Amino acid sequence: MIELEGYYSEEELHRLLYDGKISRLEYIYHHSEERKMAFLDYCHEHGLPITEVSAEQFMQYELEEEEREMQSAESE
Repeated sequence: MIELEGYYSEEELHRLLYDGKISRLEYIYHHSEERKMAFLDYCHEHGLPITEVSAEQFMQYELEEEEREMQSAESE
């Protein structure tokens, strides 16, 4: 694992996550302030602790939301 400071591009974070150099929680925390706050809100709303497991759930939730939005746009 490497130690990150600040925010990184999504592309760079994807590569680091894929290579096993960072965790999902680190991915979220170093993506953007908005994403970090969305994750914290998600945990609060669902009564989840801030862990790697909840980070994985949040990322899955985001992916499903994105897929729903794409399907909705295609059906218009």
